[in-house]
Amino acid sequence: MNNKKNNLLNACQNITENCIGCRQCVDACEFLQEIGEDPITIAERGPSVEEAYSCSLCGLCEQVCPVTLSMKNIFYEKRIAAVENREIDLSDYRYLLPDRNTTPQSLYRELNNIHYNDLAAEGEVPVLFFPGCTMLTYADQLVRALYAELQLKYEKVAVSMDCCGLPLYQLGMTERGDTYVSSVKTGFQEHRVKTLIVSCPNCYYQWRPILKDMGITLLTIYEALADTNVFRDQHEGNNSAEWITVHDSCPDRVDGIFARQTREALLTKGYQLSEMAHSREMSPCCGSGGHVSHFSRPHLADNLRKGRMEEACNSKAEKLTAYCLSCVLNFAKESGANGPKVQHVLNLLLGLDQDFSEVKRQAKEIFEGPEGETNWNRVMSDE
Repeated sequence: MNNKKNNLLNACQNITENCIGCRQCVDACEFLQEIGEDPITIAERGPSVEEAYSCSLCGLCEQVCPVTLSMKNIFYEKRIAAVENREIDLSDYRYLLPDRNTTPQSLYRELNNIHYNDLAAEGEVPVLFFPGCTMLTYADQLVRALYAELQLKYEKVAVSMDCCGLPLYQLGMTERGDTYVSSVKTGFQEHRVKTLIVSCPNCYYQWRPILKDMGITLLTIYEALADTNVFRDQHEGNNSAEWITVHDSCPDRVDGIFARQTREALLTKGYQLSEMAHSREMSPCCGSGGHVSHFSRPHLADNLRKGRMEEACNSKAEKLTAYCLSCVLNFAKESGANGPKVQHVLNLLLGLDQDFSEVKRQAKEIFEGPEGETNWNRVMSDE
């Protein structure tokens, strides 16, 4: 019996032996409600492949459980087992894989002339800024503004164009994920990186255990710039009466590092905070977690996004902000007349206003029409 099957059995067994039947995880999760069974029943029969790829992997079930059990783990381990046992063919979803030469994001950058050749690492680079693939693609102005601020503090800094590899692991492709991460680590070593600065919470929690063994210091962008004027001085025109509400992203749920640092920075900058009904460790997923929208239950992702936007409206805040750009882009689809304007925390701190409401539409348009078909074929034919 292989280790992957053992891991799934252990995850299920943990539920069957220790669940107290309170159903608090079910009450907190629309997906579990839709399945319509209690956790023990799901664990005893084992989750289906379709169910495994319908879980957003947000971890809220763990947070609300009185005995800290994880339904998320059984769905995640089922993904890994499904890939190992060839119960799912992910070839139709290869556009999600970040280790390929041509991806929707790389194509978006190419067609919109977004590049960072002038900021790339050359030779020894003691400090490396790791924006994450989403920010690199859809917020290039923000990346360059942050780089400029880091240049003022650090003698030599460069920008990494790599992905943290999380999408591969979330899809259940652990071996491919390990291979990709190993190649990125090699790059860190070749450039003799001493400090890695990240802006994305997914990247931060992905890299933290890895860098610990490499002797590389890991900093959030908020830590790196905390003692600079950019995060302390109120930018011109900032109205101290402006109310902001913060959406907390799933990977930060347990440690709350980004939740704490971003709120402190926003308050220092002169904003006022209005919390939503669910915040910090109790925040629901924005709807983009676990690639759920790409598989069999996209309505679950839509419901999560709409529910969160409703909470933001009820908070009476003028702006909804988040420290994960994937969350920002997801919410921005409903930004404007029907709710508060959506901005990344870093946009607010830098005073760099950006309209994210059209980004998703623009990204979709490159695959529409005859030219779009050619673009799609480029993505899907690149192995």
